[in-house]
Amino acid sequence: MNVRRLSLYAVVVVTALALVAAASARHGGNAKKTAITPIPAFTSAQLQAPSSDDWISPHGNVWNQRYSDLTDINRSNVRGLRIAWHSKVFIPTTGRPNFTGLSAESSPVEYGGTLYMPDSKFNVHAISATTGERIWSYKPKFPKGYAPGLSNRGVAIGEGKVFYAQPDGEMVTLDQATGRVVWTKRLADYKQGASLTAQPLYFGGNLYVGIAGGDSGYRSDLVAMSAKNGKVKWRFQVIPKNPGDPGYSSWPKHKAYLGGGAMWNTPSIDPKLGLLYIGTGNPVPYSGLNRGPGKELYTESVISVHAATGKLAWAFQAIHHDIWDYDFPQPTILFDQKIKGQMRHAIAAANKTGWVYMLDRRTGKAILGINEKPFPQSAAMHTYPTQPVPVGQAFTTQCPNKALYAGKKAADGTPFEKIGCIFTPYTDTGYTVFAPAPLGGVDWPPSAYNQQTGYMYLCSKQSSAEWKSLPANVQAKTLKPLGNFFQVEGLFPAKGSAAKETNGEVVAMNMRSNRVAWKHVWPGSMCYSGMVTTAGGLTFVGTSSGHLLGYDAKSGKLLWTSPKLAAGANAPAMTYRLNGKQYVVVYAGGNGLSGGFSTEPVRYGSDLYAFALPS
Repeated sequence: MNVRRLSLYAVVVVTALALVAAASARHGGNAKKTAITPIPAFTSAQLQAPSSDDWISPHGNVWNQRYSDLTDINRSNVRGLRIAWHSKVFIPTTGRPNFTGLSAESSPVEYGGTLYMPDSKFNVHAISATTGERIWSYKPKFPKGYAPGLSNRGVAIGEGKVFYAQPDGEMVTLDQATGRVVWTKRLADYKQGASLTAQPLYFGGNLYVGIAGGDSGYRSDLVAMSAKNGKVKWRFQVIPKNPGDPGYSSWPKHKAYLGGGAMWNTPSIDPKLGLLYIGTGNPVPYSGLNRGPGKELYTESVISVHAATGKLAWAFQAIHHDIWDYDFPQPTILFDQKIKGQMRHAIAAANKTGWVYMLDRRTGKAILGINEKPFPQSAAMHTYPTQPVPVGQAFTTQCPNKALYAGKKAADGTPFEKIGCIFTPYTDTGYTVFAPAPLGGVDWPPSAYNQQTGYMYLCSKQSSAEWKSLPANVQAKTLKPLGNFFQVEGLFPAKGSAAKETNGEVVAMNMRSNRVAWKHVWPGSMCYSGMVTTAGGLTFVGTSSGHLLGYDAKSGKLLWTSPKLAAGANAPAMTYRLNGKQYVVVYAGGNGLSGGFSTEPVRYGSDLYAFALPS
């Protein structure tokens, strides 16, 4: 063999080895062993502090502020952000992945240089925070015949473990170094409609997680369990079960079905008060024809329970006898702020109604005032005569654009029976238009609170709905677990006039006054990703068209737009600093719901992007 041939042979061998190593990294292997920094049992102080070098709690800290005190990336240099790395999170061993219709909503947590997150196919990964290389992957084994249909929003970490609330109702705990299962605990029965979508909250050696599935007839509950072994310590049931339980008398004696109150996102906690907070969802069915009168506590409420016992401390109900699907779908946020000259210890909860409800987190009393006001009534739907209205300003429209409906007909070809506003009741005799739609307002995409500006940032939308109830005799035949608990027609009228009114909004609310500080409207495209904000004077949000945007947190001026990403950026971004460099990371995978309301077809994928300033 001559020298030239030998040299060529050496090049081929080296190139082949490099390709094998690269392929190994892409498919979750690791060509060279990656050391993972052990995750500690975080202290109370660590978990309450603003996010800094690490992002250790699902929403930055246990106050769910999604606020980082990092300033390396700031208003003056954000225009210089570039893609630091880009990773394909999910890569199948065979075939081409089909992500169409899936919802990539997860946001990573990060500690010591490793990111932990699920993809839109429900696999969990450990990923290098400097290169995007996958270190290990966990693929869940769901029960035979079970097909996960909901999204998952992330994991929690602590005590050397990764805690994953699977959609089938099982909590799975993984070893952070290997991805191997440490323990599992079934919290709820998916055959009864239960599901888990939210990131659990880790604090003080415990996990706290709310169970969803209310829309499928499940009576939802909040669960506390040991992070060490999964032992359940207590459960709080949203809908009271026994005579004498708080709120029991708010339900009619003869109930069509007792279920709902879903919890879609991560609780917040005030360790000093020992109180845990979470927002709840609607009663079912949506229609009130068969439900009877009553407030129906503690659906559509902000509830506070004692973290040690699960006993109710206080509750505030924002919608009495809800028939519009006006959930509290996103995490509650805790903050301390001087309001009218007095330091207040507040909790803020944004709702699909278009209002932020701001309460004292010790007592549950309104800080600026919340007034009961009368609204249109329907005896057939058993509507409640008044609804709570916060002092301040709605962050979105609460009446439809009547010009869109002029001369138009409803989905069944008949004239609209009524074109109303918020809390306008519908019936089974014809279609009624109301706003906001069940899309909100806000939906699950989490808001953020900036400790410097005192602003709360919301990923919102303008929307309206065209609804008609199914007749009472039709409803009675299908009210059973996993049955039809909507009991309305025109739930998401993507092809009707209401779709044309669905515009995204990025809103900053001044929490000293509960009024809009600034707002941007995205015509024809929902805001469906979530917010993160920093001490560098920035707030970031993703778009369904596949961009990450950076705004001036104080003025609202758009300062930076990322390059076009491989898929819709429909998950909330997060940030951390490693080896002296700050990164902003977002998962781009598209979203099945937002796609139906965008001006361009949504693009699906499984792409994780990290942005940083050039070295």
